[in-house]
Amino acid sequence: MYKEFGISEKLENLSIEVEKEVKEQFENIDKICEINSIKVLKAMQESNLSGSHLNTSTGYGIDEPGRDKIEEIYSKIFKSEDALVRSQLISGSHALAVTLQGLLRPGDTMLSITGLPYDTLQTVIGIGENPSPSSLKAFNIGYEQIDLVNNEFDTQKIIERLSKKDIKLVEIQRSLGYSTRKSLTIDKVENIIKEIRKVNSEVIIMVDNCYCEFVNYNYTTKKVKCSCAVKLEVPKNFDIKFDKKDFFKSFIDIKNMFNFNVMKCFKKVLKI
Repeated sequence: MYKEFGISEKLENLSIEVEKEVKEQFENIDKICEINSIKVLKAMQESNLSGSHLNTSTGYGIDEPGRDKIEEIYSKIFKSEDALVRSQLISGSHALAVTLQGLLRPGDTMLSITGLPYDTLQTVIGIGENPSPSSLKAFNIGYEQIDLVNNEFDTQKIIERLSKKDIKLVEIQRSLGYSTRKSLTIDKVENIIKEIRKVNSEVIIMVDNCYCEFVNYNYTTKKVKCSCAVKLEVPKNFDIKFDKKDFFKSFIDIKNMFNFNVMKCFKKVLKI
């Protein structure tokens, strides 16, 4: 059959062999998809989603049932205090920009503890080759960064810097972005936030969970004391406590991307 399409028997056998090798991984992916699909459906059911919420609105933004309902659903899915899911937030970078501009004021300083953020956020901050005239830097908001060391947080430097208590916001970027480093696991994020809270209970911790939603099992925002989260998911055995003064909003753009390593398969094909 395959020979009719120019596919050799050797390549056919190789594909069967590779499928067997990655079967367990893809079964796990399917299970993650199933669990998260159930999680979304459950949130819809608990929120009493109905056909009326899918109707068009006036556009004035006053008591729009559809918009309010989708934000309720997102909040339940991510176990956050609230959620903003708006067409006005056109991308993840836009959501991050709104978050930073809402939390930082002239004279404040933000600290990235995952090294240089990805390109679009550099423009928002005011660093890199093309800083925006409306960047944070243009409004006298300072920026510092502490690089990762072998894909790990430089805990000692982070603690030393934050113990001075003159940083307003800590930014953590889980995804590798456009760099070559590995994405950070939620366990690593949990551990570093615990260390931060030992020396500084006031600093705002903003986690950019870029492309990391729905790629794990039922994680919820509980245990790490975060002031703000962007697309944040934290393990379900967590127990977060929020102060009333904390500002917590989940700015979520609807992007679900699975990044899986199949280089082993490609390497085998290249050997043909």
